[in-house]
Amino acid sequence: MAQVDLFAPELKPPVAPADRREPRLWVRRVALFADPSTSIRDIPLRPGLNIIWTPDMSSSGALAHGSGKTTLCRLIRGCLGEAHFATPEQKLRMMRHYPNGFAAAEVMIDGVCWVAFRHWGLARDYVVRCDSIEEGLTRGWVEGDLTSLDEVITRAFFESFAGQAPADVGEDRIWDVLRAWLTRDQECRLSDILDWRSSKTETGSRAQQLGAASKLAMMRLALRAIDADERKAAEEAQKLSKAVDAERKRTDAKKLLRDEELAELRREFGVDESVGFEDDLERKGLISLAEAALQEAMRAELPLAPDYAGLLARSETLNEERQGLVDERAAATLAASEKRLEAGHLRSEAEIGVMDLSVAPVRVCPVCKVPVDQVLVDGCKISSEPCDTTKLRKDISDKRNKAQNLEQEAGGAEQQVQRLTARIQQIDDALGQIKRDQEQAEKRKEAVEQAREEILDGIVHQRQCLDQVRRLSQATAENNEPSASQLRLDVLRAQVKAGQERAQKALGDVEQRFRGFVAQWLQGGAEGKLHLDGNGLRADVQFSGRGEISTAALDSLKIVAFDLVALHMAAEDKVTLPAFLIHDSPREADLDAALYRRLFEFVVGWESESSPCSFQYIVTTTTAPPDFLQDGPQMRLEMHSTPSSERLFKVDL
Repeated sequence: MAQVDLFAPELKPPVAPADRREPRLWVRRVALFADPSTSIRDIPLRPGLNIIWTPDMSSSGALAHGSGKTTLCRLIRGCLGEAHFATPEQKLRMMRHYPNGFAAAEVMIDGVCWVAFRHWGLARDYVVRCDSIEEGLTRGWVEGDLTSLDEVITRAFFESFAGQAPADVGEDRIWDVLRAWLTRDQECRLSDILDWRSSKTETGSRAQQLGAASKLAMMRLALRAIDADERKAAEEAQKLSKAVDAERKRTDAKKLLRDEELAELRREFGVDESVGFEDDLERKGLISLAEAALQEAMRAELPLAPDYAGLLARSETLNEERQGLVDERAAATLAASEKRLEAGHLRSEAEIGVMDLSVAPVRVCPVCKVPVDQVLVDGCKISSEPCDTTKLRKDISDKRNKAQNLEQEAGGAEQQVQRLTARIQQIDDALGQIKRDQEQAEKRKEAVEQAREEILDGIVHQRQCLDQVRRLSQATAENNEPSASQLRLDVLRAQVKAGQERAQKALGDVEQRFRGFVAQWLQGGAEGKLHLDGNGLRADVQFSGRGEISTAALDSLKIVAFDLVALHMAAEDKVTLPAFLIHDSPREADLDAALYRRLFEFVVGWESESSPCSFQYIVTTTTAPPDFLQDGPQMRLEMHSTPSSERLFKVDL
């Protein structure tokens, strides 16, 4: 339980600079028109507290909502420059009833009246410097008129922000963003100190698009709690952070691939994930295992290829020899045949001669074919030589002998043919074996080539494994080292942190006032604190003695308190902000009823005790203000949801 903050400073009413006679920026009057000559409502406002009240009529069955409080706040915001003061559907409903309608506001800026006209029909919006709405209506739109007060307000309050706003804000949207803070959407329910605009409201404000970092930077600029060094470091860090995030994603993706490769390598070497790259006292590391595996692969002997060339050479030699033998056998066969043929002829001739001499009854001369007996008696009248039978017998004998010799020679030739045939068969058998040997050699050659390929592939694989292990080892070591971008980002973040520490001191005045406001508002024991760190700016309230206060109520309470402290400091020119604030139905954000009434009393105290009043606080409510305010000057407008004539536009939109 928090203790009472006995050391909280008393937050006195704001003291305006000596030359200040009114708030630097305030809305003097808001008017709604059906057309340029027909007024719907005319709402005068004032410096200090301005209450727009729609009484709670729940006891009668009627709702307090729907009277137009939020629409009025949005119209005021529109006259202060916000792009859209209604959703397209709301505009259509407004146009159905008032097709030529518009809102106008007299906005005082440094004592000068500017009148802003915002139409929900087709007429032009414009801003004119004049003394009243009526004067602006009489003058009308003129070529070259401003369409928004943004430029005027930015020039009046935020020229010192030149070159300091975050890049995603831009110097032309500074007031657009800070206006969102000072006029929070009711839909945001006062849930977060940086929650200013809801996407549901379709305002077109840049604040709807900004991240928390940029909104915080703008808030700190306004509170004068950021210096140039931190801002520059923060902007560079924001840009670099995106690059580092992208780099980290790439690194993580690469690491995932490396982890998969490492898992595969560990399976390759049969080790678990506890084995690293380097050796330890108990076991070898992956690098040593890969080196050993490569050495083992390189020790494998390559098998010798079969002597296929020798077989081929021997086959060629035998084929040459065989061809010679075949030719020789053919010649011997021919010679044997010729000799036997000639021998046969000779034997035939010899046999015929024998028959002629010894067998036939009449012997005939082999020369003249005359019977021998007749030749012997009469003599041969044809041949001059006498018939010599002895010689004839000798010729027969010679023929027989020659035939015998030829037959012997033919037999020798035939034997030679047989020998040659046998040799040829031997050669054929040898060639057949060589062919079979060649087939086996071819098979062995394929097996040897496959074995050699497997051995060489194994060497290449182990070399690749070793290279892979070394590459992964180097990549892992490099990955463990922060990148240059990360190192630079760390330096920038350190500079931002140092700037935040400096800013925390600069926020000391804000925190002192916050503590004082919380202690005085939440009487009975409460302590307020502001924290600025890498997670942003946080407003904390520790409350004791009021256990019934809900967490949602405390969240709303500290945001209301923070906004009012900023308003207080703006009234004293301690921050770079207009002393202007709108809270649309803060009670609906679960503020405690007693604290809510106390809030009105507190702000009225500021107003009454500071002269002149240098701030404007517009608050809408369904909860009844304290009785003394209901008839006071602070009550600027009372509306009802029923009948419809009591609503903002006096009709049921």
